[in-house]
Amino acid sequence: MRLRRSLLAVLASSVALTWLPAQPALATPIQGQTPWSVLLCKFADHAEEPKDPQYFKDLFTTEGLGKGGLADFIAEQSRGRASMAGSVVKGWFPMSVTAEQWKAQSPEARVKSCTNTANPVPANHRLAVMVNAPVELDAEVPLAETTAPVVLDPPLWDLATVTAHVLNRSGLSYPRSTFWRSPSEQRRTAPGQYDDEWDALSNPNVHAAPSARFGRGTVGLSGPHLDELGWLPGDRVVTLAKDGVTTQTVKLAPLERPDLPGTLLVRIPHASDPSRYYTVEFRKKTGQSAGIPNDTVLIHQYIGGRPYLTKKLSNYEPMQAIDADGVTVSIDSVGQEYATVTVSTDATTKCLEGYDYREAVAGDKVCVTPAAREQARIDNYDAPRWVDYETGGCLHVRRWRLITPDDHVCITPETEQQIIADNQAAPSRTNPARNVWGPNTCVEDYVWRQADASDYVCVTMETRLQILEDNAAAASRWTNGPYGPRTCVSGYVWREAFIGDQVCVTGDRRTQARQDNNLAHTRVHWPIGGTSED
Repeated sequence: MRLRRSLLAVLASSVALTWLPAQPALATPIQGQTPWSVLLCKFADHAEEPKDPQYFKDLFTTEGLGKGGLADFIAEQSRGRASMAGSVVKGWFPMSVTAEQWKAQSPEARVKSCTNTANPVPANHRLAVMVNAPVELDAEVPLAETTAPVVLDPPLWDLATVTAHVLNRSGLSYPRSTFWRSPSEQRRTAPGQYDDEWDALSNPNVHAAPSARFGRGTVGLSGPHLDELGWLPGDRVVTLAKDGVTTQTVKLAPLERPDLPGTLLVRIPHASDPSRYYTVEFRKKTGQSAGIPNDTVLIHQYIGGRPYLTKKLSNYEPMQAIDADGVTVSIDSVGQEYATVTVSTDATTKCLEGYDYREAVAGDKVCVTPAAREQARIDNYDAPRWVDYETGGCLHVRRWRLITPDDHVCITPETEQQIIADNQAAPSRTNPARNVWGPNTCVEDYVWRQADASDYVCVTMETRLQILEDNAAAASRWTNGPYGPRTCVSGYVWREAFIGDQVCVTGDRRTQARQDNNLAHTRVHWPIGGTSED
């Protein structure tokens, strides 16, 4: 029943945006303030106010800091990079429709019945609507992952449900699981929806930590979701084989303990598809994840913008080893503070996209264009016609190909030059892992801003060079003043590219940083960093 209720809440919020107050678009990575307007609305035939507005202020806004609400969750999970600051709660507002009339309306009209009675929602706010009586909805409507408003009724005003819907409306997809018959077999059952109990988006199935104030508690986010949000420092994420090393033993710090040094997430590229990869993370039973059964290592697949927790088909527990898709993962140890894993991939032996093995002779693994591969096939097929059987050499101006010492296929001088060029270029055409950058891969002509190690906002190269210049000059622009030792000298202001960014820049560069933050989601390469259809 709880699962059904959670699904119904999503359905209630599946509304078009054309008629609503201006809504922010999907935004990953997320940093800075992410304000919400929470509207409390009463049906015409229900006068009760099941919760005081202060409950929702504590649940949604920074008034609830220290009380275990959503503001605490966002602050902890983002390592202070994101905040619910600016969020407001308004109501209770009386609607002109009864509960039954509201249920008969379209999803768009239901939300509008509430927004019509409230003050206008600020353009930069996301919207959540709380109705004051339980409402049954049609469960056959397809789910949607958009920035449509969150709509919840009284049975769903718990921390777990609110957190899942807010994160989904912020651009994260609902996670799934994939089942394995054994570590060495690739046979799987159909993916399970909401089946990663170690991820807050899997409400209502999460390993919930206790929440005395807000009903059902929640759990932390999985490594892939933290990565997608830009909440993992880039220097604490290892992408195997980017440097050509195919096997590595990695010491993992728990996601819940970023204060401990070391790697927080390992990406292991799929050998034949750079948009797919495995991830490995260590989870500790503490903080937001106090409800998990025990400290454990989790292995996910990241496919099409969605993480899939790998589970055993035999007992539905997380896989503790993988041997598939050219990838192996083995867990060496799980300790109080660290876990050690050994990972490998054969991605370095594969060709980059747009190239394939030449295969002119057996074992020829030089990566070439389709045209060069086809030329090798034609030359092999035509080999007999170009041999001078009296001299044992090649006819006309052709000469031996000699890819191997005994390769006596006759080729033209032009093909010989192409082979020489392909052989020289071979190292630059292998190892798809070199192009795996994770879920916030920038589109062409953009690069990560990197105002600090966790800044995945995509900007022009010119802007990035400005950032580096301003970072280098930071100390020269600080003075002791009303804002402490990092008060900006006259003519400069804090850049505020992210919370806590106190590099001093000119006013136009701070404006540029804000604009780039707002446009971040439009510059990410989809679907690698996108959401899925449901």
